[in-house]
Amino acid sequence: MQDFIPKLDIKEKSFHGILAIGGIAGVIEGTMQYGFTLHTAFPGMMLTLIGAFLGGFTGFFLKDLVRTWRGLKPYRGVNNDGWTMGAFMGAFVGTLLQVMASPDGSNLVIGSIIGAFVGATCGAFPDEFVTPILGRMQKSRPTGKVAGRHG
Repeated sequence: MQDFIPKLDIKEKSFHGILAIGGIAGVIEGTMQYGFTLHTAFPGMMLTLIGAFLGGFTGFFLKDLVRTWRGLKPYRGVNNDGWTMGAFMGAFVGTLLQVMASPDGSNLVIGSIIGAFVGATCGAFPDEFVTPILGRMQKSRPTGKVAGRHG
């Protein structure tokens, strides 16, 4: 069964985390306003995801702008691990900050959107360094097999 279901990489885990945080924030905010409801999960997910994509675009745009001012080639993101990890952490922290700052816990989706935007923007800057670091971490991780044992 494990061969049938591939293991998710960090980008896919972060993407699903962004959707989960946005959806949970939407459900909680909708429940506070209308009573228990699930139909507010999708707008929360999509708005948080749009905030993350716009943040990643803004971060890469600013990064390319600075690189071209310095006379370097523009960076074209290949793996995009940095901004997705930043968007996930930003959405999480933004939602938590909105819970702490709001007396009644409202506007959780706004917190997740702004957090995802800021996190993705900040995560786009070190994007070219994140993927090699993750690759080295994966190579240095023990496999979990005991030497000398078979079967």
